Formats: sequence, structure tokens, C-alpha cells
Amino acid sequence: MDLRRYLQSRLPQASDLSSRRWVSWFGHRLHDPNLWHFGRRSVARAGGIGLLVAFFPIPIHMVLIVPLAILRGINLPVLMAAVWITNPVTWVPIFYFAYRIGLLLTGGAVQTSASLNLSSDWASLTHALSEIWLPLCLGSAICGVVCGGIGYLLIDGLWCLAVRRRWRLRAERRRG
Repeated sequence: MDLRRYLQSRLPQASDLSSRRWVSWFGHRLHDPNLWHFGRRSVARAGGIGLLVAFFPIPIHMVLIVPLAILRGINLPVLMAAVWITNPVTWVPIFYFAYRIGLLLTGGAVQTSASLNLSSDWASLTHALSEIWLPLCLGSAICGVVCGGIGYLLIDGLWCLAVRRRWRLRAERRRG
């Protein structure tokens, strides 16, 4: 089974998504064939952009990617799968790593819960967020760009290798 058939059998279809409340307001735009086409460029772009968006330190990735896929005409199921790299299980380690990368670049010190004074009032919470916001955003941007670029190149390269392998096998079968 080649990569295209494997992805098409495992990822959701347009009819599966159009029944979801959070995407139903996109209506007929979800049935655009470009959103469901499993071509090399579409899948590689979706993987790269999905990994980039996955590192945004916001909780609404899924709300962002549907209009992004519609505007850019990239594969929506692959984009959704790539964004789910940051899920409720992996969210903390990924963003802590991004925070540490941001600290390296800004030259800041690690903020612990004791140094942030996390109490229940709004002022202390906003102060704590203001202390970690810049390193977290900077680290997330860098990790997103790097992982998105690597993801794009990896998907594109593996796809090309699979096509070359198929061509070689077909040529060998023709030769006998």
C-alpha cells in the first residue's frame, strides 16, 4: 500500500467533518477537492504548516487551521493530524521546552512557581504571565519554524523516495 492510500484510509473525510458543529459554518467550502487531495505538495505543506501552528502557545489550534486550510488550499486532514502533536498529554513538555529555548535566547532566568508567586488573585496571575510570556512566545516561534521546516522537508523527501521506489519496482517488473 502506498502512502497516499494509507493516508486516505486513516484520516477523516469531508462528510465526517461537516457534521461537527465547530466547522459546520464553513459549509460548502469544506467540500473543496483541494482540501482533501493527497498530493505530495499539499500533504507536505499541510504537515509543515501544521507543525508550525502546533507550537503557537494558544488553546485554539483547531479553530485556526480550518480557515487556514481553506485559504491556502492545503490538505485539511493532514493539517489536523499535524496540529495534534500538541495535545493534552504533550502540551506541558513541548511548551516547557519552547520556554527554555526562549530563555536561552533572551538570557532570562528560569521562573519557578515559588518565584512567580502564584496565588489566586488576578494581579499575581497576570504578573506571572508577564514574566514568562516573552521567552515562551519566542521559543515557540523558533521551535515552530524549525519543526515546520523539518516536517515539510521530511514529508516531501519521504514522498519522493517512495515514488522513486515505486518507479524502480515497476521498471524491474517490466524487465522481467
